[in-house]
Amino acid sequence: MKIDPKYGRVYISRGVTYLQKGEPDQAIADFNKAIEINPSDGLAYFFPALAHYSEKEYSKSFDDVTKAQELGHSVRPKFLDELRKASRRQK
Repeated sequence: MKIDPKYGRVYISRGVTYLQKGEPDQAIADFNKAIEINPSDGLAYFFPALAHYSEKEYSKSFDDVTKAQELGHSVRPKFLDELRKASRRQK
């Protein structure tokens, strides 16, 4: 049975709540479920980027940001600048 792609946003919302509560592992699990449901949702890749950033996993954060942008999600330049600075990457 295929799950309606719009339900991926429910997992994103719950993941954001976990992220705000300081539970990045739970958040990432929900974001991954959202990606599984709707792999073409750029927002589903953006939030794991934030979670990985909060855990200082900058390479994973870059991968997620790149995928989010490829799928058309607009990422704030301020976040990209902070990620570049923290990771010492230019890309």
